[in-house]
Amino acid sequence: MKYQLREQTNQIQLDVEATFTLIDFTALIVCFILGFIFAVFFWIFFAAVFIKLFSSRQFIFDLNEHEVTQYYRWFGYFRVKRREFSFWEVKSIVFSNTESGNALQDSLKFKEWFTIDIILDSNYTQITKVPEDELADADELFFTLKNELTEYFKFETDIVFVNEEDF
Repeated sequence: MKYQLREQTNQIQLDVEATFTLIDFTALIVCFILGFIFAVFFWIFFAAVFIKLFSSRQFIFDLNEHEVTQYYRWFGYFRVKRREFSFWEVKSIVFSNTESGNALQDSLKFKEWFTIDIILDSNYTQITKVPEDELADADELFFTLKNELTEYFKFETDIVFVNEEDF
């Protein structure tokens, strides 16, 4: 996970980009080549991997207007507004591991995921979702946001120890 936090006059801009591995890049190339043979399935998978590799999320916390605007960015140039909500709609910003569970890797194995979510009155929006090996980056991002925005939002941590044998 890579993030960049920039402060401007009465505005805080957060850009979050998921990291990708050599496996993601290899899957992208293989799906592109096999897409000519098995068109529909591989083109759909190619599009999903392509979007993951070259997209990022951008959140702008406007301290004057008391609004949060979420954008999706592709290639760092194209930006599409996804949603906009006021500070008053935000119940809290939560750092948790509630999306952890079984994952299919050789067999069903327990996979630990950590998320930072903005909990709204009606639903939520995810800032980032990282595996256990990127926990330090997610932790740093959470505490940076907490230091910058404590007076506007309530911050919570919901990390639960899960016994892998239960899954």
